[in-house]
Parts: sequence; C-alpha cells; structure tokens
Amino acid sequence: MNKSANSKTQDYTNRDIIIIAVYQLGGALRHIHLEDIAMKAAELAPRRFCWKKYPDQINLESVRITLKNELGLPKRRVLGSIRDGWMLTPDGLSWCLATGSGGDNQTLMDELRREINRAKKTITFGKSISGRGGEVSAIEMEAFLRVNDYFTARDRRERILALANAAVLDSQLRLVLSNLREQGFNELEVKNE
Repeated sequence: MNKSANSKTQDYTNRDIIIIAVYQLGGALRHIHLEDIAMKAAELAPRRFCWKKYPDQINLESVRITLKNELGLPKRRVLGSIRDGWMLTPDGLSWCLATGSGGDNQTLMDELRREINRAKKTITFGKSISGRGGEVSAIEMEAFLRVNDYFTARDRRERILALANAAVLDSQLRLVLSNLREQGFNELEVKNE
C-alpha cells in the first residue's frame, strides 16, 4: 500500500478499518471470512492489526475482537460470527457510502444495482408497491428473496441482509421491504443474531 493511502487510514479507528475491509471485500452481499477481513485490514492499515513482537504477522485475535466489539454497538455496522463470516448491515453500507471511506467499489455497486433490478421484477415487489402486500404468498416471497426450503438459516439471513443492503440505494425497495414487514413478513427484519 502506498504512503498516501496509509495516511488516509490514520484518521479511522480500528473498527472503521474493519468495516472498510468488509465493504471492499463485497460484504454488502455475502459473508466474508475472518481471515480475508484480516488480510484486507492489514493491507489498508499496516501494523494496526499485527503482533508486537512479530510485526509481519497479522493478529487474527485483534481483528476478531474488533468485529465482536462492533456487535455490541447500538447501530452496529456488521453482523456475523466466526463460523458464518461477517456482512455489512444497512447502517454499515450507509456509513461506507456517506464517508467515501470504502473507495470506489464499482463491482459491488453494480451487483447491488442488479439485485435491485431483479427484486423490482418480482411479483412480490409489484404487489407491494401497488398496495397489495397482503396478497403476497409464501412462494412469491421466496422468489423475491431467492430462497427455498433447502436454504440454511445462514444463507437465508445472507439473502435478506443483501436485499436490505441493496435497499440502501433504492427508496422504492426500502418502501417495499417496510410494507412487507408491516404485512407480517417478520423474516425481513435485520436481526443481530
């Protein structure tokens, strides 16, 4: 990493660096493994997440604790666990976009826009936006979320969180998700599990 990029990260806390790392790795759409986050954080802020005696070694425990501490905040910017990996919350994505701290992640933005466009083509979106959210069936909701009965709980949460993150960029999708939650689709709540 060059000196100018390193000096930019000096203004950020360790938690901020971790959030930026998750963002740059595509964590708005999928879970990111702890070791990948650690490598990216070390690239963004060399020596911040390293051992004292062996500064060329990344301290995974430091990264893990930083992620766990973020979970304790009222407006947490990531969700996840060691086992499942870590994803940005809508608050985390909003923070990255508002501060410009994550840099230009055009690939991620393109993927989020594709997710928005895909969601807008579903029957669920059409019914909800026209005020008929109460008519949405379970099968239509599964198509909207791109899940089925064979998905694990982790994968379902990932799809829901990815959709909630896409809604950060689109007011109509935010409205649809809000309407669907009001209609009793509580699964769409971004839970901090």
